[in-house]
Amino acid sequence: LRWIAGHEGVDGNEQADLEAKAAASSPRQSSNPRELPTFLRRKTLPRSAAALKQDYRTVLYERWKEQWLQSARSRHLVEIDSSLPSGKY
Repeated sequence: LRWIAGHEGVDGNEQADLEAKAAASSPRQSSNPRELPTFLRRKTLPRSAAALKQDYRTVLYERWKEQWLQSARSRHLVEIDSSLPSGKY
């Protein structure tokens, strides 16, 4: 196994790095909408599958928590441990 410098000594790489950092740090610089792929021309970007899954899991957890807190079992267990339900596991 050997480490290889992937960016050092590559012609134009330093300049590309500088321009990329400038573009990322400046809110004023933006791509020309006509040069972007059509799905990126919208005002809002499409949601990723990971973001949708995370939102769905949050909704499910909140529903479960609400139902659990109304159950007889939760009333008994909360007397023992008031931090329940734990979102840890």
